[in-house]
Amino acid sequence: MRQIAKLSRIIGVAGAIIGAASSLPQAVQAQEVDFTGETIEIMVNFAAGGGTDTAARLVAPFVAKHLPGKPNLIVTNKAGAGGTAAIAYLMDSVAPDGLHIGYFAGTPLRWALGMDQVPQGTGDLPFVGARSVNQIFMVRTDANLDFDAFPDNKNPIFFAVNSPDNHVAIRAKLLANAIGADNFKIITGYKTQGKMVAAARAKETEMAQTNDSFFGANREALVGDGVLKPLGQMGEYNNGKIGAQNGLEDIPVFDELWRSASPETVDSPAYNAWEGLHIAMSIQNSFVLPPDTPEKFYKVWGDAIAAAYQDPDYIKQLNAAGVPIPTAVGYEETKARMKSLEEIFSDPETRTAIEAAIDQNME
Repeated sequence: MRQIAKLSRIIGVAGAIIGAASSLPQAVQAQEVDFTGETIEIMVNFAAGGGTDTAARLVAPFVAKHLPGKPNLIVTNKAGAGGTAAIAYLMDSVAPDGLHIGYFAGTPLRWALGMDQVPQGTGDLPFVGARSVNQIFMVRTDANLDFDAFPDNKNPIFFAVNSPDNHVAIRAKLLANAIGADNFKIITGYKTQGKMVAAARAKETEMAQTNDSFFGANREALVGDGVLKPLGQMGEYNNGKIGAQNGLEDIPVFDELWRSASPETVDSPAYNAWEGLHIAMSIQNSFVLPPDTPEKFYKVWGDAIAAAYQDPDYIKQLNAAGVPIPTAVGYEETKARMKSLEEIFSDPETRTAIEAAIDQNME
């Protein structure tokens, strides 16, 4: 956060005292926060045992470790309404004392798209840190489809997803339209990644999607028998670009395919939607404080979250599980990306491109 500017000229002792007090950097002010002996609560917006809950419980002890005073920790769950019940609960029923925070999957995207179930005021909440989520598209090897041949493919391609209007289905259709994969169709109704993969293995579909954690933890089982292979990855948005996730550099990135196959569309509303969805996924799993939480807690939590994702012991856990390391951002960058989402998805042409992709997916 911005440091209060020092007085350019200090006159007299009183002026010097006032100037020194008003110019204290935010980092010094943040020392007022001390969680020694306290218990913090991290509330997850999906049920225990799921992917979001598992990701939260993996990183939560390291967040507590990097908070001032190394507080005790509890992780709770508030599932319901597609992950949005917890947002309403955070707004209405959680004390804004700096000791409670939400770990919410999907909130920035749902808010940016203006979905009805997202409580009003969600975008005004203090989003103080986040981590990315990446998707890897798997394809049956007997489909004779590879990354470079995707644009010229003439055979029907059926893709297993859970719904026609989620970010995976929307981005897949935007990509297919851009590169001219006219025979690309989605098949919906698969509730878990395991069922999507099983559908491809059973030849119900040619393709299925997995996220980076599922793919990394199950890579040998997914590809070891040669039935499936990675076709490409959505990648991560970082430093203004979409690139390969750390640990998955051997899997090509679909943004490169879009840019090479259809460079004339990179300035189009469809590409703006594509990029916006990638930005949303770069902060897919967000840490959110209750409204009216004092601002002195924002940077404290943001710094602890950023440090947790870089903690060697946390990374060691991911490496042991084979899970690629996600990109994480702190308070200022999370806030900046939320602002970018608001700007991108407030554009009528961008929203029309998304609605058109959803309509096509529902045909």
